[in-house]
Amino acid sequence: MKISSSELAIHTKNLKVLGYTQLRGLFGDTELTPVRDRLAEVAEEMEGTEYPEFSNLRSDENIVFNLQNKDKLFVDLLGDHAIEKLLKAFINDPYYPALPEDAPNYILGEYVARVSGTSRLRLHIDSWMPAPGPRTWMMQVAIALNDRDETDGCTIAVPGSHVRGEYTEREFPETTALPVLAGDVIVWDGRLWHGSAPRTSHQEAWMLIATLQRWWVKPRFDMTRSLPREIYEQLTERQRALMGYASVPPATETEHTNTRRGYNAIEDHRKALFR
Repeated sequence: MKISSSELAIHTKNLKVLGYTQLRGLFGDTELTPVRDRLAEVAEEMEGTEYPEFSNLRSDENIVFNLQNKDKLFVDLLGDHAIEKLLKAFINDPYYPALPEDAPNYILGEYVARVSGTSRLRLHIDSWMPAPGPRTWMMQVAIALNDRDETDGCTIAVPGSHVRGEYTEREFPETTALPVLAGDVIVWDGRLWHGSAPRTSHQEAWMLIATLQRWWVKPRFDMTRSLPREIYEQLTERQRALMGYASVPPATETEHTNTRRGYNAIEDHRKALFR
């Protein structure tokens, strides 16, 4: 589904004022069906996996980490034109000359699939620290694979909280529920106070949640070393830059002294990482 320039302007304003926006019906069944099928296979393969320092804390959630390592299908969704336009407006570095001006220079920080737990996920921020003002360094993109309302543990948020410059009040009582239909996408500022309602239904309503961030922010996982070579070989240069291959820090000053590099640097890293 294409988004007009006037619609993009509304979404941009929502992000600035509310801290989030909802793109209704961005993806249809043509895009979602193979993603759902592949996720079902991956979730079955990963069932019972112990995640240190996570499984014991949120044992009632169903989660799959590092979707970019599971299949290129998941990466392709993040290249949607509307998603890219919004993200570039907020987290592209205007002083990154080595990549084309119209290309993203932000990177992927984390990518998970999640079914809400039966307990409420308390309000939190994903930006690691709060900051007031219009500029952010991190955005979340949540893609609904299934319909999801409050009974399914949909996302809840505190509108406008992204510019408060404060850590969350965990049990803040006045939140807004953000129900979605399959194919909807929610984009929010990483500073936004958000969480999820407790799941009371028996439906496994999956949400893909990608954290995108400015190129200099440390990702949660070491993506440039963990990405399987067979997936790497399928990616475009643009997608490889999204994984962080154009901004890998050098081991020593004799290797190079600039971390904001272009597509030409990607081949150097490929040789170093896939020996």
